[in-house]
This record gives sequence, C-alpha cells and structure tokens, in this order.
Amino acid sequence: MAAGFLELISSDLKAVDQKVEKTFNIRPGHLSKFAHLETESLQQYLHPALVLFSGRLFNCSGEKFISLAAVIQLIYLAANTHFMVPDDNEQPTEGVDPRDGAQLPVLVGDYLYGKYFVGLCEGEILEFLDPLASIIAEMNHGALLRKKNSGRPVVDVKLAMTIIEKETALLTQGAARFAAILAGSSEDEVTGSADFGRNLGMAYGILERNLDPAMAETYFSQAREALVKLPSCQAKESLDQMVDKIQKGELAVPAKKTGRSQDTASRQVGDMVIPEQYKDKEEYVHSIFSSIAKKYDILNTVLSFNQDKYWRKFTVEQTGLKPGGKALDICCGTGMITTELAKKTGPDGKVIGLDFCEEMLEIARENLEHSPFKNSIEYVQGNAMELAFLDNTFDSVTIGFGLRNVPDRKKTLQEMTRVVKPGGRVVCLEFSKPTLPGFKQIYHFYFDKWVPFLGKFGVGIDGPYRYLNNSWKVFPHQKELREEFSEEGLQEATFYELTYGVVSVHVGVKLSKAAILTVAAAKQ
Repeated sequence: MAAGFLELISSDLKAVDQKVEKTFNIRPGHLSKFAHLETESLQQYLHPALVLFSGRLFNCSGEKFISLAAVIQLIYLAANTHFMVPDDNEQPTEGVDPRDGAQLPVLVGDYLYGKYFVGLCEGEILEFLDPLASIIAEMNHGALLRKKNSGRPVVDVKLAMTIIEKETALLTQGAARFAAILAGSSEDEVTGSADFGRNLGMAYGILERNLDPAMAETYFSQAREALVKLPSCQAKESLDQMVDKIQKGELAVPAKKTGRSQDTASRQVGDMVIPEQYKDKEEYVHSIFSSIAKKYDILNTVLSFNQDKYWRKFTVEQTGLKPGGKALDICCGTGMITTELAKKTGPDGKVIGLDFCEEMLEIARENLEHSPFKNSIEYVQGNAMELAFLDNTFDSVTIGFGLRNVPDRKKTLQEMTRVVKPGGRVVCLEFSKPTLPGFKQIYHFYFDKWVPFLGKFGVGIDGPYRYLNNSWKVFPHQKELREEFSEEGLQEATFYELTYGVVSVHVGVKLSKAAILTVAAAKQ
C-alpha cells in the first residue's frame, strides 16, 4: 500500500485489512492452510479502494464504509478462491462422480461468502444484502459459463465479455455504486459511480485474463468519462491516478490462473524448484509438513530401518547438557529430539521446542500429555530465522532434519549461535552424502526411488517424500556444512557420520567472551 494515491484512505485500508485478516483466523487454523488466499498489491486494495474513494467523492467515510469495503473484499476473495480450483471434470477419475472436486478450497470460498452476511450485520448495512446476493449469483453464473466453454480452441469474444462482466465487473460496479448510495448521493451520482466501477472492472478483467490489451482501452476511456462527471475532490484525483497507473501498466494486473496449470507449473526459488502456487519455500515446506504430521514419526522409523532413534540419542549426547540445563530445539517437529534433551536436563532443567508448523506442534503437545517431562518441556510456534529469545540464553541449541528446509540456512545458523551461551554448543542432525563405495550407490537408489514410493504409500500423496529426496540432493556435503559452521564463528566445528554417512551430526562451540577478546587481539 505504498502507492501515493492511496494516502487519503491509508488508515481505512488498514482497518479493512484487519477485518479481513480476522476472518481468516478460525479454530482449525489460518484459512491460508486450506486455500491460497495471498493477493498481490493491486488485488489487495482495488475493491476496498473503490468503496472508500467512492464514499469520499461525496464527503463521506467512517465505520460503515470500512465494513462495506471488507464485505466486498471477502466476496472477491471467495470468488477468486473458487476460480483457482482445478477443473476435475476434464479427466474424471474412474468411479468418481465428476461433480466431486477439490473440497478444501471450495469450503474456504463458501466460508468467506458466508462471512459477508456477518460483515453486513456487524456494519449495520443489511440494506445491501439483496443486491450483493444477486451479484454473487451472477458471478457464479459467469463461472459456470467459463467452465462450460473452457475447452473451446478459439476465444468467443462476445462470450468472454459476458463472463468478464459477470465474474469481475459486477463486483467493481457494486463497490462504487453501494458506496455512493451509503453516502446519500443523488440518483445521477449513484449511476455515474456505478458506470465508473463497471468500466474499470471490464478493463481490469480483460487484462487479468491476458486478452488483447487494446480491448481494454475502450473501457478505460469510458471509465474516465464517467469519472469526469463526478464531484471534483482529492478522492476523484486519486481514482484518476489509479486508473492511469493500471492503464499504463505501472500497477501490474496479476494474471488469473485456473485449472490444472496450477498443479504442474513451478519455479526456481533459491536452491529449490517449488510449485507455482506457493509464494516461497517456507509456505511450500509448511504445506508439506502439515500434510504428513500425523504419520511423520512412524514413517521416519520405517524409512530409516529404526535407526532414527539411535541418531537422535547420539545427537543429544553431543550437546554436553547437564542436569538443570536449558536447551532449545528448533524445527522440533513432533518433539522427538526435544524429549531426549529433557532426559539430559532432568526435572530441574528447561527445554523449549520450536517449530513453524502448528500441526506438528499439536502432535508434540499430545505426546507430552502423558510424559514424565510435561513440566520441563514447552512447545512454541516460531520462525527458525527470527528466534524470539535474548542473546546467550541456552546451554545448547539443536536442530534435527530442519536445516535442509529453512529458506535461509546462514541466517538460521546465525540465530542459533546468537541465542546459545558462550561455551555452549550448536548441534545439527541432518541427512548427508554417504561416501562408502557400494553402499553409496545402493543408498542413492533407495533414496531416489524407494523413499518417495514408500512415503506416498504411507501418507497417500506423492509430494512430501519426493520433496525429501529433492531437498537432500541440493543440501551441501557434510564437509561444506562444517565450513558454514566455522564461518558463523562456531569453534571446534566437526561432524560425525552415522550409519555409513546416511546422516551426519555437526557440532560447533560458541566462543566464550575471553576467547573472543583473545581472537580480536590476535587479529589486531
């Protein structure tokens, strides 16, 4: 929302964002876990801005306009969520009714549609219930027309314009029209506002569907003609600037994506290739671990031939923890290493397990309910790259099978080093590259072919354990990781290869204050 023309309504836009974000938080978790709700900048403010600016055209603002803007945005997000659901009718699975599709995103869309009723009630603007319901019906009619004609080899321009009007322009028209009505404007002013909103919506819809941009020019011109007839004020100037920036491409109109292309498209992010529908590696990894949380532990035991228990115990032995000590286990998952750490620190110690995946933490907390370490372990949700702890807090910091997954490995190591006490140890358990001839080849085949297959068999989907294989391939060799430990100031950096190098445990010691001064003096 850094665009200058939004300054007039910036505080109200923030209030709209807060209302929308509040709607996203429900008991099962944030709605973004079940559908892709992220929006690019123009998508985030276009509809709310139309409401807020249209009100200010007639010197009106306030809570009712904020509520109306939030309601319009919820309807837009609901429609957009449904729009992105792949059309499974093209190749229905044998034995499955083609009317059955992707349920979670549809449920999220329906939930958002339902919430618009609540927004109207809370904002005391129920007079817009009937016209908004009519718009939603027309939007869905447009979606049916689009789905029915999606296989046509040649675009039917007249049909495309009908679909754009129903799916896109009616909502922008309503945003401007209802705000003018709420402001108590004259019939001519309401008509002018609606005309402006419709033409802007038509131009926007043409651009987001990658149709010929020349087709949008007529609608941009008609939008300006309608705007000229409205009262002169700062809001009118801001609207004119917004139209101008969209028309010139200075405000990029995001392409509307539909169908199976979302399942197959991908892009390079850092050292990983991730599906296009995820905004970054963090969101992609989060979706993976959310999907396998309940079967994570048993599959790890099976796929490692029960060696994972030995690996964790060896890792904890390298921490040097004593009874009464304080430890942090980041990327703790379901808490297996966290529990081993608690065995070392004893009843007088304290262990914090941190993970960004709430589904994993739910399993960890369930496991803790009947554990003898219930009073010495605490699980918190957090980011490994931004640890919310003071410097020099812990006697040891561990990470098990997590360094491979973080978007920024260097920043994570820096944070681990920061929060550990001088003389304390940073310890990492991670998959590595076997070097023993013969075994190396067998393991590569097992990891490349059998792990994804057995993982899919265990959790019912292919992605999670295919990702495990891909992330292992791009992760640095154990010698390279040792160098990264040293580069972050960890002394005595070393590693131990376990099970012929299937995994390695890296250990580094944070310098004491006296040692830091000695090193600094030597450099001088």
